Amino acid sequence: MNLQPFKDKIQRLHGERDKLKKELFASKFACREYRRELRDSEKAQILVQIVAQETQDELRYQLSELPKLAMSGVFDDPYDFEVSFEIKRSKVEVDFWFVREGCRITPKDNTGLGAVDIAGLALRPALWSLRNPRNRASIWLDEPFKHLKGAEANRRALAMLAEICKPRPEKSWPGIQIVMIADERANREDLLEVADCVYEFSMRGRQTIVKKIK
Repeated sequence: MNLQPFKDKIQRLHGERDKLKKELFASKFACREYRRELRDSEKAQILVQIVAQETQDELRYQLSELPKLAMSGVFDDPYDFEVSFEIKRSKVEVDFWFVREGCRITPKDNTGLGAVDIAGLALRPALWSLRNPRNRASIWLDEPFKHLKGAEANRRALAMLAEICKPRPEKSWPGIQIVMIADERANREDLLEVADCVYEFSMRGRQTIVKKIK
């Protein structure tokens, strides 16, 4: 009886067995590597979440502090101001809210536009302070208090602007130069009190007359 075909088959099966052993060993090794990568990824994800949360908390403070101070300096009964972060369309978006008695209000809904003016104005230097590197410390404003009612509120708003301009070395705040266009509703005496320079513009026919009054 010829046993060679059986020997060849056994030899072939031994070869397949050895190949399967190698593949099994490689699969086990790859599985251990995947588990290690998964653990590392989970740790990295936790770290990213912690850093993201800390960053959001810092941004929330940086963006809300100045508007809160500004509104409390201008209004007797100011809104609180909050910043929230939400994931929308796979991106993190920032929303700004006025808060009263624990209820969030969209700034342009059921609120005086004077408060929107003050909060929006205060957000500009707050956003500038987050730039890295920062550009020139100057902001140009065109009638920033056009919706603000009352001489006292306008006087407080001008005083608030003067405070924003002051440098504060302890907070790495170099101070900001503000160039503002004001209309006739702004009290001249209040402007002269807080501004470093005041110019008056008037028209004479087609000619613009510029007069420095401080």
